[in-house]
Amino acid sequence: MKKFFTDKKIRYGTFSTVITLVFIVVLIVVNLIIGELDHKFDMTSADTYSISDKTKTVLDGLDKDITIYTLFKTGNSDNIVTRVQRVLDQYAENPHIKVENKDLYLYPEFMKDYYSEDKPLAVNSIVVTNANNEKERFKIINYEDYFDTSGTFNVESCVTSAINYVGLESDSVVYAITGHGEIEPDKFTNFVKQANLANYEFKTVNLLENDIPDDCTVLLMTTCYRDYSEDEVQKIKDYLTADGRLMCVASDINKEDHPNMVSILNAYGVDIGKIYIMESDPKNYMQLPFEVMAQQTDHSINNSLKEGNYKVLAYGTNDISVMDLKKQGLEIEDVLTSSATSYIKTDGNKSYNYEEGDKTGPFTIAAAITDKTYTDTSHSTKLMVIGSFYMLDAKVDSAVNGANSTFLVNSLNWLNDSEDSIYIRPKTLAGESIVIDAGTVNKIKIFAWGVIPGIIFAVGIIVCLRRRNG
Repeated sequence: MKKFFTDKKIRYGTFSTVITLVFIVVLIVVNLIIGELDHKFDMTSADTYSISDKTKTVLDGLDKDITIYTLFKTGNSDNIVTRVQRVLDQYAENPHIKVENKDLYLYPEFMKDYYSEDKPLAVNSIVVTNANNEKERFKIINYEDYFDTSGTFNVESCVTSAINYVGLESDSVVYAITGHGEIEPDKFTNFVKQANLANYEFKTVNLLENDIPDDCTVLLMTTCYRDYSEDEVQKIKDYLTADGRLMCVASDINKEDHPNMVSILNAYGVDIGKIYIMESDPKNYMQLPFEVMAQQTDHSINNSLKEGNYKVLAYGTNDISVMDLKKQGLEIEDVLTSSATSYIKTDGNKSYNYEEGDKTGPFTIAAAITDKTYTDTSHSTKLMVIGSFYMLDAKVDSAVNGANSTFLVNSLNWLNDSEDSIYIRPKTLAGESIVIDAGTVNKIKIFAWGVIPGIIFAVGIIVCLRRRNG
């Protein structure tokens, strides 16, 4: 026993064992306490499983009851379903929100009240409804809406959007003009999907056969092969005069080939160029000089993009210029521009490089126009003119993590006087790709192909010399 107390190894070993046991006991107690509190932590970088402050703002403003029905199979162990339930539990903390599961195998009659041919119910769908209110509105969210194979996890975007939707009195409809060789709006997959989340519905209208519908929230003009007729132009001008809202997303149109279409823009003080804008500084374009990384002005449309440090890619963009002669009362604001070192080639010159005689920037890529030439100032006409049709392209949009679609949705909200409406960008489980301009790419290449090999080569020579002389 005397040796037990005097031997340093035994004393230190005993002390270490006691400390280890105490540490394990503390961990067990802490885990038991946390388990009793039932508190979960979201450790993902994008807070994938937490509701955002924007959603909390929506929930705090609720004054009517909302029911969220989940159509999950009882005992479902699907990983995505588990994640959805974790997010919906946070909605259920609000006293106006009730979350209830309806297993369709156990409650097949549930389908009768909410089934529709265009949006059928299916297992793992979510139904958001204000069924307890006088005017029932509901929205169905299918599994592929809140999760797709690319790893996009949209549950918060979809559910918060649905809560906003069931609280609206009427729908917001975007009518895309067709009949001139335009691409149908269902091909603009990213933009349409994000606009749907912001509660915009898309329809088409052929102005050769029909007038602009009364429920048109925003009229969408896009690049076309054939010019508009004079009758179509008059319909659009009449619509705009009566507080109309127009979004024009078009490149490769000009006065020579599309005089009637361009005349609509000219009536509101702007013209659209014929030649693509080029950037001379590699830090201002992605891979090629006409893949312009747009400069964002201090306009409300850009607020959410700036907050998230997102970059807008204006691929193949024409410039929007303000005409010298325009009617009074027009407010024309730059929203996206090129840099001061950008340039436009002279007509017919196909060189990418800047040459003497080329017109230099900055140039306007997107302009917000407000016409308040009324005696009643509560009335106004609004136009958003964007010089890059490719902003509607899903591949271009994906290259900048959906920033182009976000810009377009923000533009719709500005046109619709609903800039305060809540729009939540979809989240991704796979993580967002890094958007790198050509200048940064060149620096990485120099470092990877020159500096690192050079250091390795130099170290090798030094080691060889030392061994030889040693």
